Amino acid sequence: MKFYIWILFLLIPFLCLAQALPEIEELIEKEMKTDNVAALAVAVIDSGKIVHLSANGFSDIEAKSKATVNTPFHIASVSKTVTNMAVFKLVESGKIDLNTDINKYLPFTIRNPYYPNDIITVRALLNHRSGIRDDYEIYQSHWNEPKGDPVLELPSFLMDYLNKDGKLYKDEHFESGSSYKSFSYSNTGVALLGLIVEHVSGIKYEDFCQINIFKPVGMENTSWFLKNLDENLVAKTYVNHKLFGLFFKGHNGYPDYPGGQLRTSISDYSNLLVAYLNAENDEFILKESTTSSITPVPQISQEGYFTWFLTAINNHLYYTHSGGDTGVRTVVIMDVSQKRAVIVFANTEHDNGNLYKSIEKEMWGKG
Repeated sequence: MKFYIWILFLLIPFLCLAQALPEIEELIEKEMKTDNVAALAVAVIDSGKIVHLSANGFSDIEAKSKATVNTPFHIASVSKTVTNMAVFKLVESGKIDLNTDINKYLPFTIRNPYYPNDIITVRALLNHRSGIRDDYEIYQSHWNEPKGDPVLELPSFLMDYLNKDGKLYKDEHFESGSSYKSFSYSNTGVALLGLIVEHVSGIKYEDFCQINIFKPVGMENTSWFLKNLDENLVAKTYVNHKLFGLFFKGHNGYPDYPGGQLRTSISDYSNLLVAYLNAENDEFILKESTTSSITPVPQISQEGYFTWFLTAINNHLYYTHSGGDTGVRTVVIMDVSQKRAVIVFANTEHDNGNLYKSIEKEMWGKG
């Protein structure tokens, strides 16, 4: 009986695949005309169900391939919300403690050279309060000149970057000021969470996510690596060239990949969010008590949202995360108490702020 319920649970979100709300489609069509946009994939969740799911435009302009709800998009830093879930899967099983020194979970040692007696915790990594900095001189060639899947392995790269004996190590990779435990956005810190998951679980990070997140939720068009997808079906990422218009520089990839390299379809990611918002059904990968600790019913005075940010949109509070990369702009907003969400994936460097705010207002701004 439980097997039947589990299968039914997986199928429920897919029953809404053909739904496209006319008023939302109108907003999307208007947005497609305002700027050079290759494709927009949009999902709206209301009362814990997908009520709108659509993809407009081209995943490949040159081949005239239209984007679909199953097209994998590079979602940039929205990927961090998935790394969050991977960490908490191991927290639930007792294999990771949020307040423990990360060195317990790593194959090499990390210390802030300015505060060598202080520990860095898993909680600090999740809340961008670890004091670990991104070195743009090192990352620039990866972030700005896309070359597909990274050649550098996650463990060796992070050891070289953060261990004092590493080839890329600098003291400047750590905050030195007295307020070093204050919020400071760190892609490297989130990549380190991916390595912790890998080391603690004993399997590659991609494999852990496939086994414990993607497969259980039915995410068939999702992977951290291009090599695991049909590249011909992956949305190309376009920059706006002043002479040639929308231009594909190449697929993004970088050694700190758990912080932003995930490719997933709007259908897959919206199903993940639906399952997250309905965790009380006891069929999600995480317990409701866990999702409630990650994203409790928000209050403006809260500090630290475990990867998510808290933002007021049209006078409502939402957990949010956005992503930006070469040829990519993505955003997700989520109201955990009302089980609402808006997700927008764009395969161009298009400011989608007006669109998701307009959708939020159209859906819930009248109540």
